[in-house]
Amino acid sequence: MSPNGYSGLGIVPATSVMKAGNLVIGFDSTLPGAANTKGYNTQIGLGLYEGFELVGRLATNDQRCNMFLAGACPANTIRDFSASLKWSLPIEWMKHKNARLALGVTDVGGAASYFKSYYAVASTEMGPFEVSIGQGKAMANYALLNGTFGGLTYRPSRWLDLNVQKIGSNSWAVASVKSEIPYTKASGYITLTQRLTDAPVTEKKWVGVGVSLPLDGTASRKKDRQQNTSSQAQSNKSIANLRPEDLFGLLQMNGFYNPRISENQKQLEVEIENTAYAWNTVDAVGVALGVLAATHGNVNGQTFELNVTSRGISQAVVTGDAPCLKRWLETGEVCGRLSIRSGLQRAGNHAGLGEINISQLLGLANWSLRPELVISPTLVSSIGTEFGSFDMDGGANINLVVPLWTGATVETNQVKPLGVGTRGFEQGGVFYASRLKPVTSRTLLHQLVNVPIFNTQARLSLGTAYTTWDGHQLETSTQSDNGRHRFGLAVGSFKNDSLPANNHKNYALTTYRYAHDDHISTVTELTTGKYWGGDKGWSIGQRFWHGDTALNIYLRRTRMAESAPLVSFAGLQFSIPITPRLNKGMQHLALRGTNQWTYTLESRVFDRENLLTGGYGEAPRMGDSLVQTFNRDRNNTRYLESSLIRAKSAFYDLSAD
Repeated sequence: MSPNGYSGLGIVPATSVMKAGNLVIGFDSTLPGAANTKGYNTQIGLGLYEGFELVGRLATNDQRCNMFLAGACPANTIRDFSASLKWSLPIEWMKHKNARLALGVTDVGGAASYFKSYYAVASTEMGPFEVSIGQGKAMANYALLNGTFGGLTYRPSRWLDLNVQKIGSNSWAVASVKSEIPYTKASGYITLTQRLTDAPVTEKKWVGVGVSLPLDGTASRKKDRQQNTSSQAQSNKSIANLRPEDLFGLLQMNGFYNPRISENQKQLEVEIENTAYAWNTVDAVGVALGVLAATHGNVNGQTFELNVTSRGISQAVVTGDAPCLKRWLETGEVCGRLSIRSGLQRAGNHAGLGEINISQLLGLANWSLRPELVISPTLVSSIGTEFGSFDMDGGANINLVVPLWTGATVETNQVKPLGVGTRGFEQGGVFYASRLKPVTSRTLLHQLVNVPIFNTQARLSLGTAYTTWDGHQLETSTQSDNGRHRFGLAVGSFKNDSLPANNHKNYALTTYRYAHDDHISTVTELTTGKYWGGDKGWSIGQRFWHGDTALNIYLRRTRMAESAPLVSFAGLQFSIPITPRLNKGMQHLALRGTNQWTYTLESRVFDRENLLTGGYGEAPRMGDSLVQTFNRDRNNTRYLESSLIRAKSAFYDLSAD
C-alpha cells in the first residue's frame, strides 16, 4: 500500500486494486507532500468489490499532542483522518492486451483536507515489467500527486518487486518483499523506499510494513478444496456408518441440544434449535445434514425433513432422501431430491393464505428453557481528533437471554468497564464524560412472530432501554418472494420520568433494502424517518458481504428541526461475528459471543467544521434486531439454495467425529 492512500508500490498509484474481500493494514513513517514529512502514516485498505477499493488513512506528525493548545505540538503538525477511493475500470479489450485503467480520489471526508487529489492512471505489462503513466490534479496544498507521473516495475520473482517512479520533478526507487505468513491465511510485506531527488517532499529513506488477510473467516488458500467437491471426503474424513438410533446423541454431541425427532412411514422429521453455529445458519444446516447422512444414509428409501430454528422459529427447512444425501456429501454426486427453503417465506410463489394457527404463531407447546449468556466487547472511541490520534475506552457487554416459549425471550444487558483505554477517557481527560459506566443498559421482554404466508416477521419489545427509558418498540420485516426486496419498520415510544423536560421519545423509521444478487453479496439500504434523538432525515448505505463480514459505506443527513441546518455524516461500518464459529456450550446453558459486533468510523461532511457531534442519526437498539436474529438478513430461499456448497464444507470443518 502506498503511503498516499491507495494500492501501489511507493508513491505512484497502481492500476490494480486490492483483491475483493481482502483487508490490508499498512504503516509508513512519512507523510508525502506535507510541510513536516516525518510522522505516522497508518492505513486500512479494503477490497470492497471486484475492481473497487477503499482506504482509510490516519496521517499525523504527533500521536498525542493537543492541537488546541498553543505550543503543545511541533511546528507544522497535522492530524488528518480521511478516506480514498479507487476504481479499476472493467474494460475487456484492455484486459486482453494486458493493460488497465484506473480512476481515483484521495483524502475525501472531514473538514481538514491536506492531501486531496484526483487522478487517472494506465498501465501495461510486458513480461516481468509493468509500465504505468498517469495524470493527477491536486486539490490541496500538501497533495503530492499533481501533474504527470509514471513508474517502471520489474518483478524478478513472485515475492520481490523493484520500482523506479517519478511525479513531476521528484523521483524514488522502491523495493518490496512479500511472503505468506505460516499457519495463517495472511501475508505480509516490507517496502524500502529511497528518494532520488533533493526536494524534501518525503523522508530521504524509510521502511514501510503491511499485512493482508481475507475478511471471509471461512476462506481457504486451497481454492480447489471448494471447487473439487468429489475429493472433499477423502481429503478430510469419510461419513461414518452409524445406527439410526444414534441420531439423537450425535445431534447433541454437535451442539443441538434437545432435538425433536419423529418418524412416520419412512419420513424422518427432525427439528433442531441453532445456538451453536452463530456465524451462519447454513453451518448448522450442513452439520445436521452430515449427521443425518451418517445415521440414515444406508437406509434405503429413507426420506427426511430437517427444520433448523432460531428462538423456536423456523429458519431453514431441508427435505430429501438420506442415501442420496450421503452420496452427495461423499462424492459430490448431484442429488435431485435434496431441497432447501427458508422457513420465513411461503413455500411457493403462489401459495394461498391458508389458515393461521395461533398455537403455531406463538408456539406455546414443546419448548424447553435453555438460557444463553452472550459476552461481547463494547468500545467508545475517537479517531483523528485534535486531542489525539486514537482515544478509546473498552469494556464488556454481558447479555443474559432466557427463552420463555417459541419467539419469546426476556433479556438483561449489563455494561462492565474493564479499565482498558487511553488517558483521554480517564478522570480529567477530555472524553471522561463519555466513558463507559457500569450500568444495566436494558431489561426487555421480546415476542417474535413469524407469518410466512406474508413473508413477514414482527417483534414486540417491552421494558427498559438505554438504562432509564421505559416503553415499547414494534419492529417488522417483510421481503419479496425472491428475497431481493425487504421492507422494515421500527416504531417506538419511551419515557424517562427522572427528567423534568424532554422526557418522551417517539420515533419511527422505515427501511428499504435491495439485494443485487441471490447470494446477498451486495445490498443497498435506505432508511428514513425520525430517529432516537428526535432528528429527522435519511441515510443510504451500500453493504458489501465477504463471507460473514459485512462492510457498509453510508451517507446520513438529519436535522433536529425544520428550521435547523442538515447535519451530514459519511462513514464506514464493520460488522463481524465476535465468537468462535462453533459454540456448543453446555446442555443447560448456551455460552457464546455475539453473531454481529459492529464498529463504525464516521466523519462529518459537507461542512467547513468537523466538530465532534453526537446524537444525530441514532437508530434505537433493543437487543438483537429481527435482521440480526434471522441470519443477519441472509434468510431467503434463494440465498440458502446458493449456499449449499458452504453447508457441505461446514459438515467437514465443524462436525464432531
